[in-house]
Amino acid sequence: MERRYQVFVSSTYTDLIEERREVIQALLELDCIPAGMELFPAADEDQWTLIKEVIGQTDYYIVIVGGRYGSTTPEGISYTEKEYDYAASIRVPIYGFIHKNPGVIPADKTEMDANARELLDAFRDKVKSRPDKFYGSPAELGGAVSRAISIAKTRKPREGWVRGQYAMTPEQQTAMAELRAQVAELKNELDTNRSSDAVPEDLESGDDVITLEASLRYYDHPEEDSNPMFLRQDKVSKIEASASWNYLIGQVGPTLMHEASEAQIREALTELILDIAWEERYSIPSDLVQVARAEITPESVDEVIVQLFALGVIARGTKRRAISDHEKYWVLTRLGEDMLLKLRARRRAELAH
Repeated sequence: MERRYQVFVSSTYTDLIEERREVIQALLELDCIPAGMELFPAADEDQWTLIKEVIGQTDYYIVIVGGRYGSTTPEGISYTEKEYDYAASIRVPIYGFIHKNPGVIPADKTEMDANARELLDAFRDKVKSRPDKFYGSPAELGGAVSRAISIAKTRKPREGWVRGQYAMTPEQQTAMAELRAQVAELKNELDTNRSSDAVPEDLESGDDVITLEASLRYYDHPEEDSNPMFLRQDKVSKIEASASWNYLIGQVGPTLMHEASEAQIREALTELILDIAWEERYSIPSDLVQVARAEITPESVDEVIVQLFALGVIARGTKRRAISDHEKYWVLTRLGEDMLLKLRARRRAELAH
């Protein structure tokens, strides 16, 4: 079923008109639905209420940081930063794009007020605290956005939009997921009764919790503060995150729907660890300013794959590939698909109780 993803583009406006044009063009070429300030109609209703509704319906959120902080809200922060904070609060995947050399931005596109410059620097550091990209020109920005969203559609598939004639109602999707899960459970019971090699009942699953570890390389100061005589050195730390097996399957399962290499599984698990660590904050280094690289430990990857294989959630991939491809591939089993649908299918509030 063909899906189109909605992408919210957030930035100041008058100084980034060309950059926004390149980004919107890149999104249209990817068959995405761009949303942003230039698309909001003039209306009597509160504009922030409308913006929150649009961000809430958005699959991916893009923020562009140039040389201006922008007009501020009554709370004293810019509307761009307020949009960014709201997107983060509802866990919309965020992709930040920051001008790599603010010193070359023309004076009429930079903040002249000292307080605004200070707020802009703090916002730039906030965006840098997540994985981000740098750009030097509108064309370079358009290319960076195109690559980032293309990868996101594969690694972090979202709900998206489909034509009404092809879409199932939430009730139908939920009913089908529940029926398939029931059939899978009955089949597993039958197989267990017939086979002496059945999976032991004492294996961890469901709401049991696993703790995953990752190696985090990060910078404790922004790039523009580096001594030009020396390369900026990154620091290394271990981070960890705990999640139930159900939550893990619900988040990583979409990556495994059409076979995924172990490298793709590593990336999906690393993003999961970072997302949980950012939310919990207990294992994030206090001096972190910008993430350089993060990667889940091999031991954690092996533990997840072995457990999911033992539970019958995944199986070895069977698609034919080039002889030179030495990667190992895994795919969701029918049981895994049923579990994923049961975990991720959206139900109407009045039917969820």
